[in-house]
This record gives sequence, C-alpha cells and structure tokens, in this order.
Amino acid sequence: MCMNIKIFLAKKKMNTSNCNLTLTDGVHLFQMVFYIPVFILGLIFNISALVMFFWKQKNWTDTLIYLTNLSISDCILLFALPFKMHSYNTEWEATTLSFCQFLVSSYYVNMYVSILTVTVISIVRYVAIKFPFKAKTIQSRRKAIIVCILLWLTVCSLSAVFHLVDTPEKNTTQIKCFQKNTSKPLPLSFILVLEIVGFFGPFLIITFCSVQIICTLSKYNAMSSGRERTKSIRIIAANFVVFLVCFAPFHLGFLFKFLVETLRPNNCQLLQGFHTFVHIASCIANANCCLDVFCYYFILKDFRITSAAQSPISDKFNMKKFSFQSGVL
Repeated sequence: MCMNIKIFLAKKKMNTSNCNLTLTDGVHLFQMVFYIPVFILGLIFNISALVMFFWKQKNWTDTLIYLTNLSISDCILLFALPFKMHSYNTEWEATTLSFCQFLVSSYYVNMYVSILTVTVISIVRYVAIKFPFKAKTIQSRRKAIIVCILLWLTVCSLSAVFHLVDTPEKNTTQIKCFQKNTSKPLPLSFILVLEIVGFFGPFLIITFCSVQIICTLSKYNAMSSGRERTKSIRIIAANFVVFLVCFAPFHLGFLFKFLVETLRPNNCQLLQGFHTFVHIASCIANANCCLDVFCYYFILKDFRITSAAQSPISDKFNMKKFSFQSGVL
C-alpha cells in the first residue's frame, strides 16, 4: 500500500505547476505588523535571558545549558528576520544566492533547533518525575552539551539537503529568498523527514511527556498546597498549547501545500491559498521566540529552590517539585 502511494506521488512529481504564486499587499502588511514587535521584544527578552544565564547563574546544570541553547537559537533566528521581511518586497540577484542560502539556513536551522531542544527538555523533565533517582544518570553538563551539538549537526545536515533540492534553475537571473525557487514539488523523502523529525515526532513526544507529568502531578499529594499543584499543571498545559499553536499551523500548511503541488499542480487557486497560509503561519511560529522567555522564568525559579536543597531525604521530593513546575517549554 505504502509502495503504491510512493509510486503514485513519484509520477505526479513529473508535473510542474504553472501557477505564479505571490503574496498580496495584505499579507505583506500582516508580516510587517507581526514581525516588527516579535523582532524587538524577542531580542530584548532573549538577550536579557542570556545575560542572566551567563552573569547571574553560578551553578551550571543541564537545564541551564538547554535553556541557553534555546535562547541562542532564538536570537540567531531573530537576526534573520529583517532580511526575511526585506526579501518579500523584492527579488534578489542570482549572484546573491549563497548569501540568501546562509540567511535561510540561519532562520530554519534555529527554528528546528529550538523545537528539538524543547523536546529534549520535555524528555528530561519526564524522566525526572517518573524515575527521580535514575534521572541523575542523564542529567549532566557533559551530556547536555553533547546533545546540543548533535541537535545542531542534525538540523544543519537537513538544511544542506534542502538547498540541494531547491536549487534555482539554470540561467536564472532573479531568485526569491525565503521562498521556493523551483516549480517542482520538493522530494517526498525530504518532506517526510522534515515533518516527522521537525514536528510530528517532537509533538508526540511532548504530548506524551506532558500528559504523564500532569497525571503524576494530579496523583501526587506531597506538594505544599493544592494551589501550587494547580499552578504547576497550568504551566505545563500552557507550555504545551504554546508549542501547538506556534508550530502546528506552519507544518500542517506546509504538508498540505506539498500535497496540492503534487496531486493538483494546476489548481492555482487552492495552491495560492496554501501558499498564503504557510507564510502567515510562519509569522505565528516566530512568536515562539518571545514566549520562550516566560518558560525560562518558571524553570529558573524552581532551579534556585532545588539547587539549595542538599538533604538526601528531601532529594526525591525536590526533584519532583522541580519537574512539576518546570513542565515542558
């Protein structure tokens, strides 16, 4: 069955779309209105977080390393935003292709590094709450650094593959930066890897971890008060909703646009609709750069509590409390 679907899609790929996909003035206006405050607030929040991480925190833990990695990826993405805004208003000379690819990589690499870092933090928090005494075996600065390096290498490799499959046609004098430069759909294998590794996989993992943490927290009666427990559940739920709202529209729209390009390449109206939706959803995804900073506050607040606890008897409770209130980013 799966083989038949792949053969069908492969045959459909031979058809290229004759549609001229554009972005309306309304979409350009929405992007400007949305991106400018995201850029300003995102830089202020994340640079402030980095300053706090490097100058205020004396004890570096695996959690701080993951948060620093997340904040750095958000900052780099934000630095690419002005170029992305500019690219929508003009076509670029083909001679600037290398610079364009660098900017696109800076943008998308850091978006997916952010997603995968959030996923890793969710796994660490889940292990801490379900297996508190075993959690210390995976919670070390060295392992956190190794994981972060592997995340960067994985996403950078995918970015290099993207530039290979989206190379402009020969004799092209103008290119569209931050937009697809070929009329052919991207390869099915690339779409599957991007969607599974970049969104659906992390989404399932974060969903599982969040549900398990909330269920455990609901049954755990050793916390200081019911109000504290309710607050922790709300933090976990809010972080999950933020992830879903920010990244689900973009990835679902990207997937459906690919299906339309593959199965209905000449349905210009439908293709234009998904093209517009993807670029609007991309704006929403960037809002995550501003929202991450609120998660830093809750995690670091509880980090100070647990780092002060030295008693072996209270170690299990403090680790659970830290896990409860940190939740997922």
